[in-house]
Amino acid sequence: MGKGDPMSKKMKPKNLSDVDKGLVAMFLKMSIEERLRANDNAARTIWELRNAYKKQRTIRPGSKHTA
Repeated sequence: MGKGDPMSKKMKPKNLSDVDKGLVAMFLKMSIEERLRANDNAARTIWELRNAYKKQRTIRPGSKHTA
């Protein structure tokens, strides 16, 4: 995320109590391979959700397309 990215401000915690320490600890306990696999799975899920949303938006009610 760059300086001009509107998400960069939203992603920064206001203070350390906003950080999910349990989640951080869980990832620190994982091996590098496990962390990479978790990242790949999350990225794949986001990609699938985006594609499903785009597909849903292109299919209009009353069209002959099937889901």
